[in-house]
Amino acid sequence: MDEWLFRDELELAAINVPRAALQLARIIAYPDLDLAGYMMALHELSETAADSIDPRLPIPEQVDRLSTFLFEEEGFRGNAADYGDPRNSFLNEVIDRRLGIPITLSVLYIDVAERLGIPAYGIGLPGHFIVGVAGQDPAHVHSSDLWLDPYHGGRRLDLNDCADLIRLATDYQGPLEASWFAPMSPRSILARMLNNLRSSYVQSAQWTSAERVIQLLRQTQPDAPEHLRDLGLVYYHQRRLSQAAHYLNAYLNQSPQADDAQVIRDGMKDLLDSWVPLN
Repeated sequence: MDEWLFRDELELAAINVPRAALQLARIIAYPDLDLAGYMMALHELSETAADSIDPRLPIPEQVDRLSTFLFEEEGFRGNAADYGDPRNSFLNEVIDRRLGIPITLSVLYIDVAERLGIPAYGIGLPGHFIVGVAGQDPAHVHSSDLWLDPYHGGRRLDLNDCADLIRLATDYQGPLEASWFAPMSPRSILARMLNNLRSSYVQSAQWTSAERVIQLLRQTQPDAPEHLRDLGLVYYHQRRLSQAAHYLNAYLNQSPQADDAQVIRDGMKDLLDSWVPLN
């Protein structure tokens, strides 16, 4: 399944998020994906954008012009009509269909922005992903940053807007935390993309695809025990009971005090009872 190609991307000193995202798309769902062709498409987008964005302009004006280019002229937009469609989480499909969810549209925006010299980065708010652009005031390193929402046409955001996005996505009503606005690492962005796919495939009971996603999550976050649990549950749904017992037991060994540990221990009794007669 070429998982080693994705592992190689993760081992780079500077992870190229779009290329790694295309690698995971090829492993999970598109074995014939033309990675070089899609990377060229991103390059061509930035070249076309550069024709209409003067690098001598102040960064806020460059940001607004890039949003106009991507979301009005090129037609990229959020897929509100079918948000849960797995294709929204694959960068190749976003490029082809001009439809995505917040994180994939943000990955595309950040890549084009960086190629133009705009210092953009990803922000993983609870329930919604946005883009930050580093401010130009060295005395106010983060307070002068810009925030924008590629899912809603690249509109500028303030704190109240961000609070509204979080509330709509999660129903959270409390105070905002400063840590939510910190730049996300490339590895964390890829893990969030994969978690979206995991949720989509699990909800639609596409267990084989869910298994592929979780295996990539284990590469991306090797110290996260919940991926052992999730893999065990996916194997259980596939009736691959020996593998299910192995990974659920590994999860319990790593996280004996987890909130769901007792529920899984209780379920393991039934699982083992089902497994033993088959051997």
